[in-house]
Amino acid sequence: MMRNLALFLALALFLAPTASALNATKVTAGHLACIGNATQLVLDPTTGMPTVIVAVIGLTVVVIAAAYMIGNVFSNANYIVFAKDELYHLGFSLAILAGFSGILLFSCNSIDMFYGSTFDNLGTLPSGCFHETTTMQGVAKCYMRIAKGDVTHVAEYYIDNYLSKLMDSTFSWSLQIPLMNSYTSTAGSYKRVLSNQFDIILNSFLIPALMSISMQKLALDFITENLITWVLPSAFIFRLFIPTRQMGDMLIALVLGVYIIVPFMYVFNFAMYDVLLTSDDCAMFQDAVCDFALNGTDCSGACADTNSFWAVARFIPQAFFLPNLTIAVLITFLSGIHKALRVIG
Repeated sequence: MMRNLALFLALALFLAPTASALNATKVTAGHLACIGNATQLVLDPTTGMPTVIVAVIGLTVVVIAAAYMIGNVFSNANYIVFAKDELYHLGFSLAILAGFSGILLFSCNSIDMFYGSTFDNLGTLPSGCFHETTTMQGVAKCYMRIAKGDVTHVAEYYIDNYLSKLMDSTFSWSLQIPLMNSYTSTAGSYKRVLSNQFDIILNSFLIPALMSISMQKLALDFITENLITWVLPSAFIFRLFIPTRQMGDMLIALVLGVYIIVPFMYVFNFAMYDVLLTSDDCAMFQDAVCDFALNGTDCSGACADTNSFWAVARFIPQAFFLPNLTIAVLITFLSGIHKALRVIG
């Protein structure tokens, strides 16, 4: 009884917006544009997936019918229970498939409530990534593009200074007095220390940050464009096939999490470029940020310098800490959805 009640509530919650969603290519939910024809993408005849899905459904029905017949013939309750249980799972899988567009739109509206209200209250931001017509995926890509451009610019600056200081450190001059002696001085040798400083920062922070942000940008571009088209059909095939049902549940959770949760997390992670770690925040740490190799003896412009230590420090959370937070939230979401699908059907 509880299982049937849970199924009814799930269908009532998720399938309500399905009728309008099935005929839409993309539905705009507030600030978040979301694919509204997810079910049609799975059943697209040009991909050949409908044939595979029908074949899997047919095989499952044959297995269920055979198990039920064997149970009745031999009076074996285990086979009868198995057949009824698998019939319920098959029906629930078909219900999810029919209503997945509604599920996606419901999720989009829920996320948009937090995303839109937060950025509307922040007003106009320096990056210009957010405005009324921008989607959440678009804002995430914009922030990622800005971060990659900034870290690339700073890395190039440190490479130029590393090489120039290294070359200058080899400068020397000689004084030779005929019939007496010669004197040689390496006047620029102290610049080797400065060169090593640029090299340490470059290899310890900037190059790893550049690699991390570049890979994150590639991953974000891939998941927002291709994940539903490529992974969702396979997810439902696995879900309908008895031995791979758990894998199908996980893939369905993965599609929802990566398509909605990941851009949501990236938007708020990279919003620190606008609201935190700015030059105003740097003012209280100006003396610590100031460095002779970069700013000389005048520290007044250390925070305004786009190549300062503060600029390097801005990349550390985006490149290393916050992606781990996103992964942790995504894993928690996947685990929750997977367990919910196992309990309900």
